[in-house]
Amino acid sequence: MSGGGLDRRFWYGPWFVGLILLGLYGYLIVSRGGFFGNLFSIGVDAILFFALFLLWMAFYAQFVLPVNNWRDRTRIVDRLWSHLARANGPAIFIENGRIHERPGEAERRGPGVLWLDSASAAVIRTAVSYKRPIGPGVHFTERGEYLAGVVDLHTQIHTLSLKEGDNPFAKLEENAGPEVRKKYEGARSRWMAVRGLTRDGIEIIPNITVVFKIDAPPAGRGEPGSHFGYDPEAVERAIRGEGINASAADETSRRVAWNQLPALIAADLWREYLSKFTLNQLFEAGQPPLPDVHQPDFAPFEPEAPVQPPPAPRGAVARLLHFFNERMRRRLERIEAAGRPAPVPAAAPDSVPPRKPPHDLPPQTALQIITQMAKQRMTQAVVPVLDESGRLTEGLLPSDEYKKLKERGLAILSVGISNMRFAPAIENQIVQQWSGNWLANAKADQEQIERLNVFYDEEGRQDALHEHALALSRSLAKAEPAGTRAAVKTLLERTQAAIRGDDRLHRRAGNEAEALEQIIKWVETKDS
Repeated sequence: MSGGGLDRRFWYGPWFVGLILLGLYGYLIVSRGGFFGNLFSIGVDAILFFALFLLWMAFYAQFVLPVNNWRDRTRIVDRLWSHLARANGPAIFIENGRIHERPGEAERRGPGVLWLDSASAAVIRTAVSYKRPIGPGVHFTERGEYLAGVVDLHTQIHTLSLKEGDNPFAKLEENAGPEVRKKYEGARSRWMAVRGLTRDGIEIIPNITVVFKIDAPPAGRGEPGSHFGYDPEAVERAIRGEGINASAADETSRRVAWNQLPALIAADLWREYLSKFTLNQLFEAGQPPLPDVHQPDFAPFEPEAPVQPPPAPRGAVARLLHFFNERMRRRLERIEAAGRPAPVPAAAPDSVPPRKPPHDLPPQTALQIITQMAKQRMTQAVVPVLDESGRLTEGLLPSDEYKKLKERGLAILSVGISNMRFAPAIENQIVQQWSGNWLANAKADQEQIERLNVFYDEEGRQDALHEHALALSRSLAKAEPAGTRAAVKTLLERTQAAIRGDDRLHRRAGNEAEALEQIIKWVETKDS
């Protein structure tokens, strides 16, 4: 009801058209002798109406959704009937991991339908348990089933950072109004999510960016699935791994979604490794590069499915057969074990030797080491160990962060830490220190560039000589000269052709080219 009358949508809906047709039919019956005089005709018309209604509903149902088998078409007809009876469940379209629905649609608990595009996946549950994961396509839900969660199969990019205009180092005035206080609290929550302290107690606030996706390979051409990558087990792990933030202020922020975990883990790793270095070490290239750790061949963090015990045999005959089967199985196991070589125990994570860092890599800053360690902790089963001062030590560390992410069906692609912010006094100190050292750093860079230029010039000269020698040897092998003079002539002519074929070489070798031509003529006169 709206404005004291019926909803305006009623006059444009099927009910209005149905009432008009029913009125015309009633007028036709009355004009032909009334209701009691046309009972047989009314009964036949009613039977034909419902028969044709069912027929056309079944016909048009196959065009409602992209289904291609009879079982799904009958399900669509069943959902249409439920919709007419107002007992239908949710009818939801999910695009790029986002739910498109009418208000209140997700709260329906009748038989429903879900349509997911190629970049979406979801998990269906009941009030007491998870039922099944679903991927791209059309899926039908039964009574009591509803969405437990939705997953976007696209590559995810999440960033923890301050917003434009946030100033976490400013103090809140005592007489600030509610809006100012709310804005300050929001900036403070974003500040606390990424802040960290160096070993010498300097506070730093960076931007932390994590790129990740569902741990599933994309489907190949002609294969079922999604080209974004869909794995039912990984999707179910992601939704099951969603948590609750008990300290959240409101209900909307209390749920920790599946795609919020990687950025939170990266922030914790940033704080852990930042505390191992001083402020100056963050920007000085004085840290040795990290070693390339050889990962174990086994998968130590793959979650194992619970093994269900077989049902106990019932009846005397079944128990007798079970007894003989068990005896035969144990005997076969003993025979196979006698001829099998002794198993080699798998190497524990601590005993896997790390590879030595390459000597040709330049020293790195502590900020580079922190970024690399955060990524390794999120992408590798075992990682190097840094002591409390950021020095590389012996042994390896199993990564709990990698385990958590694998258990939740997530694969990390990259981790970035950038745009660091300092308190105003610290920032001024850094600027002054840079201003005092920039000339020395520039001279050191210039000397490094000059050394590299000399090295590359010599390397290029050696390569050119090597290529020229190869070209001359090919010319000799092709010409097969009869004597020394013929061989010298062949070498000179090949050199002359190389000079003429290269514009830059021809310009640089002006007098040399003329002298070379005179030598060739002199050799020809000697031959004659």
